[in-house]
Amino acid sequence: MAIVPGFITALLLAAVKGVVQLHTAMANRRAAKELLNWDARALKDIGLTRGDVRGALAESLAADPTVSLSLIAAGRDVTTRRDGAVRPSPAKATAVSKDRLGNLPSAEPALCA
Repeated sequence: MAIVPGFITALLLAAVKGVVQLHTAMANRRAAKELLNWDARALKDIGLTRGDVRGALAESLAADPTVSLSLIAAGRDVTTRRDGAVRPSPAKATAVSKDRLGNLPSAEPALCA
């Protein structure tokens, strides 16, 4: 029984996509760690706290912390932070534009296969 060439291609594409996503997550993790060097005032200016950054970095190594941080900064994250503080829920859900997210790498569209 021969392995179908389409199966091998699909398997290789899935592996490459996984490696690219992991590389992107690790690069974004390094960028998010830089936020720990910012003072509280600078973090407040972008809508974050030091606890938000630590919480995003506490996720698994494969997870992209900038996704969580961009949602928190845009006011679209869950109402409870990892440090136990309660963040008020937004009155209504609004669409988050790329302009509001700024230059975060996670603001770019994800790689589609």
